[in-house]
Order: sequence, then structure tokens, then C-alpha cells
Amino acid sequence: MNSVKELLERENFFDAAIVRHGFTDYIRDYEIIVAARSGPPNTDVHKYQFVGCVEARYKTLLGPDFTKSLSDEFVYSGPDYPEKPDPDGFIWGVRFAEAYPGLTYLENGERAAHWSRALERPMHEILIETNCFSLRLVFADLRYAFLGHEPDVALSKDMPIDAGTIET
Repeated sequence: MNSVKELLERENFFDAAIVRHGFTDYIRDYEIIVAARSGPPNTDVHKYQFVGCVEARYKTLLGPDFTKSLSDEFVYSGPDYPEKPDPDGFIWGVRFAEAYPGLTYLENGERAAHWSRALERPMHEILIETNCFSLRLVFADLRYAFLGHEPDVALSKDMPIDAGTIET
């Protein structure tokens, strides 16, 4: 059986597209859906499930582009809306983050050591860096699944709530 580190090295997603990430609906595990692991035109889709995630730290890397890109016009841009010109800023509408430089397994991670002592069991720590965010996860185990090819894998699109429908 592969160790967590060996599985992450084997199923590396350097320079791939992170198309969705977040806690599962039962909130124990953190999932990351990755597409085009070997770059375009590949359409492979993979799921990484970080079991028993006790810590998830997300940080934007956009700097001033974050504030500049808060308007919904940045969501309704990109390849799904070819008739719209792209505004000047970060285009959320592309619906993926480039995993570059990608995932690093933190062999002696400080947060994993903390949680290993607190929970009295081995814990793992990774850092994922993309073109727009970094994500640090501390977790107990890892599961991996090949989901198929993009045309066969339906990932629903989230859309912003219409600001006009919010009652104050």
C-alpha cells in the first residue's frame, strides 16, 4: 500500500487545473477536483480526498487584483462567455486555478506535528500553490479516484446570487 507521500508523488497535479475544492458536505474531508493533469488538450479529471482534514488555510495571492476583480462581470467572463470582452483584472469566469508551482508535501510540517501530538496519531501536511491562491491542509489520510474525462464528468457551475434579490 502506498504512503500518502508516495500517492501524492505518483498522482502529482503540477501545472494542472484545479476546478473545484472545499469540504465535503459531511465536513470531515477536503476534496480537490483536478483536470488536465498533463496540460491541454488532455481532459482527464481526478479527485483527491484529504480524509480527516483538521486544518485548511486558504489565502489569495492576487494582491490588488482581488479588489479590482470583485464585480460580477469577472464571473461572467472567460471561455463560457465568448461574446463578452474580458475586463481588466482576474477573470474568475475561467473556473479553474493553475496548480503552479503545485503541491508540496511538507515532510516535517509544523502544523502536522502539532496535530499529531494533539490527536496522538500521524498527520500529514501539504501546501498547494496556484496562480491565484495558496492552500495548506493538515489531514489524516488520502484517497484518490480517477473520475473520467471532462465530457463525461458533469461539474455543476456555481453562480453568484443576484444582488438585486438580497433583502436588507
